[in-house]
Amino acid sequence: MSLRADAPRSDADLVADLKAGSEDAFEEILRRYEAKVYGLVRSLTGDEGDAQDALQETFLSVYRNIRRFRERSALSTWIYRIATNAALMRLRRRRRDERIVSIEDYLPKFESTGRLSAESAAWPTRGDELLRRKEIATQIREAIAALAPAYRSVFVLRDQEGLGTEDVSSVLGISVPTVKSRLHRARLFLRERLKEIWGGRREAPGAVAPARRRR
Repeated sequence: MSLRADAPRSDADLVADLKAGSEDAFEEILRRYEAKVYGLVRSLTGDEGDAQDALQETFLSVYRNIRRFRERSALSTWIYRIATNAALMRLRRRRRDERIVSIEDYLPKFESTGRLSAESAAWPTRGDELLRRKEIATQIREAIAALAPAYRSVFVLRDQEGLGTEDVSSVLGISVPTVKSRLHRARLFLRERLKEIWGGRREAPGAVAPARRRR
């Protein structure tokens, strides 16, 4: 029985080939991860030009630094780490001009028992559940863009890109408890921010009200 000649190479094989100087391996890594990295840096920067620059910087860094990659983590995690750093560098350069709101202004008040109300705990498990609704996609993006970079990066990686908590910890170089804390606070911020945008209505814009029964 012969092996299939067109079987896709694993990430580990691509890394080994690229370290050996294979241009084809780099092209395959680029094809495999370009769209994912672009989606990540676009969400983090909120700007087309910055996203394109961060994308180019990411893969230039991958090409130049592949021999420093010790493979203690997955190739995707390493690439995401480079991309996130490139995007955050772009954000820092724009920080003076960007309208970033203090997350403390939007965190809900705790009840006297020290517990959050049921409404405060109702943020969806996956932020992209809301993004499926076209009518509110713009408001969602604007709310995410208002997050401070430290919270935005955690939210985008965990809730939009679907990385696990430990992977987010590895990408950002922060502890798992810090990831969980920032994610929780980011979700609360976005819930309060969106509630303000929508005027406190329970139904999101575009929702169809139930028809009244005729008597």
